[in-house]
Amino acid sequence: MEEEGKLIKKSLWLFEYNRGDSALYLQQFYAVDENDVRRQIEEFIRRVDFPVYWERLRHVPGGFTIGYSSLKGIIYERPDGSLIEEVEEKAPPQSSGTAAKAPASGESTPETASGPASEAAPG
Repeated sequence: MEEEGKLIKKSLWLFEYNRGDSALYLQQFYAVDENDVRRQIEEFIRRVDFPVYWERLRHVPGGFTIGYSSLKGIIYERPDGSLIEEVEEKAPPQSSGTAAKAPASGESTPETASGPASEAAPG
């Protein structure tokens, strides 16, 4: 596996918007940070040929599941722009207990379509 220091870690962001109708649309982005995703959203808005009204932006580094589809929460980009979805990480040994533990404060868990929102529209 490649050395992680040479990879760019990007996390999942979901941009929720409407087109002036009653429907809500989702657009996925993988970005290094919030400034990066906002730049990508601006580019997306310039490229599309329909009105885009900002609803909210959600950071979902734990991933997102809707219907029968899932989006990875974290991906890695090589310097040449190609993507890989997983990097080997040295995890601490797991205990043999069967009880599930709650995530630590600040730790992310996968969201579902009905999961909580993290940020409202600007302005």
